[in-house]
Order: sequence, then structure tokens, then C-alpha cells
Amino acid sequence: MFGDLPVAGAVTFVFYAPYKPFVSLVGDFNAWDTRRHPLVSDGQGTWWITLDDPGPTRYGFYVAIDEQSHTWVADPYAREVRWVDEDEVWAFWPGTAAATTRHAPVAGWQTPALRDLVIYELCVRDFGGEWRGNHPHLGQFRNLLPRLDYLVNLGINAIELMPIQAFPGKSSWGYNPVFYFAPAEVYGSPDDLKLLVAECHRRGIAVLLDVAFNHAWGHHPYYKMYPPLFSSAGKPLQDWNPFFHHTPPAVNMWGGVDWDHFVEPTTRYFQDVVRYWLDEYDIDGFRFDWVCGVDYDAWNPARPHFNPFHGISALCWAARQTKPDCILLGEFWQLEGTSREKTAARLVHETEMDACWSGDFHHVLEAVLNEKWQWEKLDIHRALGGFREEGYHTAAQRVIFSCSHDEVRPEHEIKFYAWRHLRPPARMARQEAAMRKGMLGLLAVLGAPGVPMLWAGQEFAEDTPRTIDFLPLTWSKLDLAAPRAHWAVVRRLIHARRQFAALSSDHIEFFPDDFVQDKVMRFRRGEANASAVYVALNFDSQARQVRLPVARGRWRNQVDDRVYEGQGDAITLRLPAWSGALLTPE
Repeated sequence: MFGDLPVAGAVTFVFYAPYKPFVSLVGDFNAWDTRRHPLVSDGQGTWWITLDDPGPTRYGFYVAIDEQSHTWVADPYAREVRWVDEDEVWAFWPGTAAATTRHAPVAGWQTPALRDLVIYELCVRDFGGEWRGNHPHLGQFRNLLPRLDYLVNLGINAIELMPIQAFPGKSSWGYNPVFYFAPAEVYGSPDDLKLLVAECHRRGIAVLLDVAFNHAWGHHPYYKMYPPLFSSAGKPLQDWNPFFHHTPPAVNMWGGVDWDHFVEPTTRYFQDVVRYWLDEYDIDGFRFDWVCGVDYDAWNPARPHFNPFHGISALCWAARQTKPDCILLGEFWQLEGTSREKTAARLVHETEMDACWSGDFHHVLEAVLNEKWQWEKLDIHRALGGFREEGYHTAAQRVIFSCSHDEVRPEHEIKFYAWRHLRPPARMARQEAAMRKGMLGLLAVLGAPGVPMLWAGQEFAEDTPRTIDFLPLTWSKLDLAAPRAHWAVVRRLIHARRQFAALSSDHIEFFPDDFVQDKVMRFRRGEANASAVYVALNFDSQARQVRLPVARGRWRNQVDDRVYEGQGDAITLRLPAWSGALLTPE
């Protein structure tokens, strides 16, 4: 860690290395001389040195592991890093003037209420990237700027960036983090990211960061300074690390090494991380990946509650203290060997977490859209409207979606997995069926109670496979009639979601339907008056007549953009196979 001294032109480098006998500062500025700038210690693990500002330079620390071995590491608090290759990396100090320059927040910006958000999840690499000839051009922060007005036009008011904290290599989804204070070098500079956040705020778009705090890749300085947790053959070794620990396979299925969030040094480190991003970059909040791993207490895995002093609770508390209106989202489900009382809803109630991704919503909707075994007998009504049955107090405590980065895109799944057992109407092509079902899923998301989220490209029925490799969006589809029409419908639905308060309310009332027989569901959002919104979803492979008990007046179907006159007490609509309607008052 580095910071200013009251002495002009001086800088202090601080490094936390408990149980180490010797630490020195090394870098380009001193020809990597391990004896020239030794650090002093308080005897409790904190080391520091004060010197004249060396100016822009790569730097790191030489650490004696014990009397027989040593290592060279970068600064775990580095705000910028420079990778030499996938194994060698150094911190970068830009000089006092650059390091102390603050970017003023956008005047008048205030983070929107969670209930009012329509979230758009994206990967910087893929959203801003493209193939030029046979060469990949990975997206960077600045490549997103020309697309911001597109998102505004679509109706999006929050983007969720997949992890951008520094990782090894050039191409990654980001779930292999190493340096938690530094943006990934391949995406651009800290100033580039600050510009992106500012331009989002100027357009009314909140910025959320997806962060992977449960594990790190083995390049992390706090791992390299201590004896390894695993042998070269992958077998567990004695744990001598004060930051990391061994966990069961159910906790870590992806590799890397697991942080122990129930020890004070790790808790303090990650509290510093969340404070830094909220304060330095003015971001609006976080989506915490794999919270069940972050909150795994190896000393007491069966604890039924969330420990207020460690784990995810301590991180959410630090974020809330730093920015009271920040938005905190979590991905949580129960792990084998942990208490069944520890649920996503309890996470929201016992900590400062605002909401959790709703796996129940997605999994049931996915099964129904793909017509998996006995899909018509699934409780689709509970999935769409049962946020209280999930344990939540309000609908805004769950994030709902038909697809995220974790799933295969609905259109791809329909075309290449479900198509073989579907029974589409005569002469309906595979592509049309996939797009209809994709739209039906989005209509469920944007019509149901909860905070809706789209995965980048869903608005124009992107149907690429799921891969962690570079796969830019197929923007050229917007030049084609069918994807463009699909986009226009999604745009109307998103704008309706934000315009009509009934759609962001907790209220939902289902009308009697025999879903097993007819595969149709109808519901009203809001009270039964002129401001209500009515939704009908036809999951059947044949057309269905539906009756919606609307009040007298004019109603617009946001799907086909037609206006209907409410004569008497209802409107009757014909819904083609795998389609729906969303009626809003004119």
C-alpha cells in the first residue's frame, strides 16, 4: 500500500507481512536492489518505508519467507499493475501527482433505488470487442463509451460489469482475480475506468462491479509469501498461511486458493477493497460472486447465522458505511455441510446485503421454456410471484433473469438442445421458435415482481454458445429485420417497466388458470384500478385465447404495440404459440 506523507515530495510504501523477518522495497527506481531500501516493522506484521517520490516506476517487495528462502512480490494494495508475462507481475507507482489526483463525481448524480433498476450484465472484453479479420480486438473501457447511448435508448439504467480486477493473462471473464485494487491492465487505465463511470452517471446509468472475493489465483502476494497449501501434485499440505485456508471441494470447484474470511487480516483487507472502489471510482455497488464461499467458516461451518464481524456481513457493513446508498447484490445458495437455516433471504435480512440473484426464478423458467420433463407441473406461479415464499419481505430483494453469464443463452438452448423434443406449430422454423421463447422469457422477467436483469445481447436474441473465451456480441444482427424487431419489443417492455409503478411494486395477483392443461398464466401487477398492468403468458405450442379483466378504457399491448379498447370489464386476446402480452394503460 502507498500513500502521501505530510512532507512534500515524500511517499510512504506500506506492506503487511506478518511473521516475516525481512522486507525491502525494490523496483526500477533502485535497480531492484534488495538491500538499498529495507523496510522497518512495528513487530506485528506491518512494514513501511518513507522516501522521496521516485516518480513513475514499477515496484514490489523482496520478502524473506524464512531463514532459507525468499520471494519477490508485487504490492497487494497496488492501484495499477504491469504484467511481464502470465507469471511475473509488478505494481506500478504513477508518481505522487498522478496518485493524488481526484476525479470529481458527476454533479447531481444519485444512485437510483434498487427497485427502479433494470440491470444489464456485460463483460467488457466481449461487449466492447470485435474480430477484425482473424484477429481478436478485446474490448476495453473506452470501447464501451460509444455504446452508452445505445443502452440509454434501450432503457437500461444500471450496468453490471463482470469482474474487472487485475487477473493474469490477456483474456478472461475475471473470476481469477489477483490484485483487487487495480483494474485489469488489458481493459485500460484507472482514468479510463473513471471516465466510463462518469459518462454512465451523466446518462443516468448506475455502475455495479461483479467481484470474486471467495478465491484468488496463486499469483497473489499474500499466497506467495507463505508455504504453499498444495503440493505440485495438487495434494493438500499443512496450512501455514494467515490469509488463505483449505476448503472442501463443494466450496471451490474452479481452482485457485480460497480466502479465509473469518480471520482478521483477510476481513480488513477486503473491507479496504470495497471502501476503495466506492470512494475512488464512485461506483454504485457490487455483485458479490459465490457468497456461500466467501462466508464459509471452516471453524464453524454449521453456524446458522451470518457472523457480523467476519465473512460477507463485514464486507457489506464496510460498503454501507462508505456509501450509504450503495447497492449490494449477492449470489448465494446453501453448501453441503452448512446450516440449512442459512439462506439467501436470511443473508438479506441479517446483513447489509440488499438483494440476491434468484436461482429459483431462473431454474423454473428455464425448465418451462425448454419443456423439460414434466415441465407443465412445475410451480411457475411460485417462481414468478412467490418472493415471499422464498423468504424475502419485498420483491426488490431478489434479482430475476432468464439468463446470465452462468447459463446457456435461451435461444441457443432452444435451437441446439430442446429443439429435438419440441413440437412447434407447422412451418415454424427453429430460429423463430428460439426467438419466440427467448422473448417469452424476457416478458416473464420484465413482468414479474423483482429487479429485472438482462444478459448482454438478449435484447436482440443473441444465440451464441456459452464460453469463457473471447466471444464478442454479434452487433450486425441489428441490421436484420427479425433481431431488430425483437430489440424493439424488448425496448418497449423495458421502458414500460420503468414507466409504470405497478411493475416495480410488490403486488401480483394471479387469475385462475389450469396451467397443466392450457399452459397459460395470467396476472395483474398493482391494484385493480386504472394504473394496473396486466400480463398473459402462453407457454403452449398452439395459440390460445386469453381474457384479461381490465378496467374500461384504452390499453396498449407493449408486445405488438397495438391499442385495445376495454369494453365493459375485459379484453380478449389471441396469443400465438409461445408468446405473451403486457397491457399498460394509455
